[in-house]
Amino acid sequence: MKGFSLLELLVVVAIIGIISAVGIVSYNGYIANVKNKQAQTGLQSIYLEQEEYKSINKQYYRPSGGCGDQTDTINNGLFGGKVTLDNTDFRFCITGNQSSYSARATNKINSSYWFQITNNNQKRDQNNNKW
Repeated sequence: MKGFSLLELLVVVAIIGIISAVGIVSYNGYIANVKNKQAQTGLQSIYLEQEEYKSINKQYYRPSGGCGDQTDTINNGLFGGKVTLDNTDFRFCITGNQSSYSARATNKINSSYWFQITNNNQKRDQNNNKW
């Protein structure tokens, strides 16, 4: 008798399914970490650009309006039109006054998940953990 039995084929399919499931979970975790790092890098860019803006204008940049999705406004006003911040997964906003500010990147799918940076370069997340 040549060939594979049905049981052998089912075992192979089950093994492939298990390996695929582990791979997909790992891949999704990797993608989430990349998105988080992208948001943190965006906030660090805001911090650096705010320091330059203050050295020239003697005050921090503040977009008008509330803390909605200010990503395009920040790209145009603070970064001079360069698309520095990407709002695909996180929305960015800046609040504060002439002498202090807080910039936040909020996850677009789960708004209770966010990162924040201040004019003192203090970096916190929604659980008050440093990043």
